[in-house]
Amino acid sequence: MQEQKEEANEELSHIKSEIKTEKLKSSAVDVATSAIEGIGSMFGGSKVKKQQQEIENLKLENAGLQTEIQTLKAQTQIKEKEHTTIKEKLQQELDKIYSLFPKIKELLRIEKLCRYLGFDEEHTNIILDMKPFFFSGKLYSSEYQKHFETEHSVAEIKPLMSDPNKLQLTIDGISDVSWFRQKQKEFLEKIGVKIQPNQSKMKQGV
Repeated sequence: MQEQKEEANEELSHIKSEIKTEKLKSSAVDVATSAIEGIGSMFGGSKVKKQQQEIENLKLENAGLQTEIQTLKAQTQIKEKEHTTIKEKLQQELDKIYSLFPKIKELLRIEKLCRYLGFDEEHTNIILDMKPFFFSGKLYSSEYQKHFETEHSVAEIKPLMSDPNKLQLTIDGISDVSWFRQKQKEFLEKIGVKIQPNQSKMKQGV
């Protein structure tokens, strides 16, 4: 009887020990699970939320930029229309001025020609006063792509015989084109190149 009692007590103790061990294991598992979930929430969940927030911020920024682009495009179109309108009005005014004073357009053309040939601003203004301008120096020919030098010449604006409203720049009494061709002829003759009369006339457009 005593032996049976002792065996029963030992078995009971063993069972209690096993129950305690299992409870400890279960508790440890619960703690580990909670810790893992906490870590996952801290690193995983916050990272996902942060990325989502960044994406939302980028979407908002992109939408703002798109709106700004559309606004700039609309403003650019308005300015282009205004510019076109102003340009057309100015052209109309210029056309009216040219119609009333046709020589102004001719003088502007000759002013540009004078600067291209090599006259400075001061000398060009003298020529545009419709007075003879005596000069020496070099002038550039676009036809021959070089400069021709003169020791004493006179530049003057004269009306065309065929149309008084048309003006031409003359040098030594002839057109600038004819003057350069004459200078080229003198240069060729100086270096021993002979030019046939018909060739000379053909070059001068006669």
